[in-house]
Amino acid sequence: MPKHIFFDLDSTLTPSRAEILPEHKPLFEKLCEKFDVVVITGGAETQIKKQLPIENVGRYYMLSQQGNHAIAKDGTLLWHEAVSAEQEEAVKKFALKLTEDFRAVKGWVMPMRDDTFENRGSQFASSVLGFHAPNKEKYAADPDQSIRRALLAGHPKELAALREVGIEAMPAGTTTIDFILAGRHKGYNITRFIERMGWKKEDCIYIGDALFKGGNDESVIGVIPTHPVKDHRETFEFIKTNLLQ
Repeated sequence: MPKHIFFDLDSTLTPSRAEILPEHKPLFEKLCEKFDVVVITGGAETQIKKQLPIENVGRYYMLSQQGNHAIAKDGTLLWHEAVSAEQEEAVKKFALKLTEDFRAVKGWVMPMRDDTFENRGSQFASSVLGFHAPNKEKYAADPDQSIRRALLAGHPKELAALREVGIEAMPAGTTTIDFILAGRHKGYNITRFIERMGWKKEDCIYIGDALFKGGNDESVIGVIPTHPVKDHRETFEFIKTNLLQ
């Protein structure tokens, strides 16, 4: 039985950028009472709080933006890596190109939304559809991330240029491409978090929906034990069956 449980957020604990389902909330609260719970996601701290508005704040650790902004249960800031204006300028241009290319592949002709790019402080994120688009549309846009992976693979020069300013890109969530500080992915930040806490890797487990090759959870494989899920409903079935017996 693990002691410390790490979770992805979108499509693992909650639907994409949506609040935890009412029937799952008490299970999550019980889990936080029994284990150390760590939520690590590409989203910002404010987004985690929106999706997990759990009473008695301080029940879980927050590792936002791939773990580059880490906050302890008592609110203590553990670290906060920052992106630069130079990096933002480089990312914005490329992100717009990728969004236009994605829309061309899909044959979309509707107007561009105004919520397709975010500077979250420790990383950048670009949504090819829009962060606040209806979930039904988001889940249907690129369900296996194949379009976004292909588009990124088709721009080796641009990715190399981003590397020169310390940024790497990866698909994430339903319609997002995350632009993170190079090498500062979930695997890296989980490693340093565990070291900071003095935990043993074998006492940990990571649960996520993107543990496949190219997914934004892949970097955790080999760092601590992992358990893949397809969505938030499967996560809570696993919780009920294996962790809250």
